[in-house]
Amino acid sequence: MSTIPEELTATSPWDRDLDILRCPRCAAGLAPDSAASLGCGGCGASYPIRDGILIVKGQSDENNRVAQEFYDSPLWPKFRFWEKFTWWCNGGERRARNQVLKHLPQRSGLSLLDVAVGDGVYLPWMPADWDVTGIDVTWSQLADCRRRAVAPRVRLIQGEAEALPFPDASFDAVLSIGAFNYFNDPEGSLREMVRVSRPGATIVVSDEMPNLTDRMLGHKIGLPGLDNWIISRLMHLGDAFTEMVERYRKLDIRGIAASVLPGMEYHEVWRGVGYVLVGRVPEA
Repeated sequence: MSTIPEELTATSPWDRDLDILRCPRCAAGLAPDSAASLGCGGCGASYPIRDGILIVKGQSDENNRVAQEFYDSPLWPKFRFWEKFTWWCNGGERRARNQVLKHLPQRSGLSLLDVAVGDGVYLPWMPADWDVTGIDVTWSQLADCRRRAVAPRVRLIQGEAEALPFPDASFDAVLSIGAFNYFNDPEGSLREMVRVSRPGATIVVSDEMPNLTDRMLGHKIGLPGLDNWIISRLMHLGDAFTEMVERYRKLDIRGIAASVLPGMEYHEVWRGVGYVLVGRVPEA
């Protein structure tokens, strides 16, 4: 029998979603410990709820911190011109993103996990009866997503792809667009996506080509520093993110996919600027 005080379960915005959550530290279940936080019955960790968003990790480190600080900085709105330019070159943002979204199962009542949901620009395009859980490291992106999302079908969590706060076999599908290359541990994050997927679930992962900068003039003539300066200063990606892009130019996307989920399909999208991985979790 539950010992949670009635007044807490009545006021917690996550009280109806406790069955899909687990503590990312010890894997125990979570329960309301106040009107504005959930507590772990195993290790005693407490996770605050701010503006309806559950925070399981508010401050990241390593690559995830670089991404977090970039999206929370004034650089992101300046860089977004280049993102929109890419979408324009591919027929507009909706058409471009649909090259990835079309791989999701098209059935009613789908339970979808979106890893690195960002500002959720495409959430309104999804079927109204889908149940969507989005997780991202960046608070400003989640705040924008919350304003766009249609409650109660969308719940949002601040946390990392390498430690998803969900039990095994929780979702019918998992989606991740635009972050996979630079997770702290891309292979580990893909293993987490598989873990939280039900047997037969579809996993769709997409990002830009890791070696995209190889097409720039500086890399072709042996002056990569020139390209890095352009990306960091003129394109406003910033020094830290630009260094990370350069460091992961040789990331073996296909090798990672094959080691985690054999048979994962690999497709190029956006005129070869990006890729999409599509796999299905084994039934048995």
